[in-house]
Amino acid sequence: MVLTIEPGWYFIDFLVDQALANPELSRFLVVERLEEYRGTGGVRIEDDVIVHETNTELISIVPRTVEEIESWMAGDDSFLSQKH
Repeated sequence: MVLTIEPGWYFIDFLVDQALANPELSRFLVVERLEEYRGTGGVRIEDDVIVHETNTELISIVPRTVEEIESWMAGDDSFLSQKH
């Protein structure tokens, strides 16, 4: 079986403001850190995983660290050879 795992973080001002105004939700938020990310939009990094009978296998090869992402955006894909 193949699964896609797609966690995402999105900083939508309207929703952030609603959460901050809600006492039950806002107690889980660190306002100072949250404010650092306003206006950035969001991010989603997808992982594709093969589920075998006795184990799983990650088949996604994507840059993950800031250094890998910046390098990839500059046209360097050498991180690919280090992943497998």
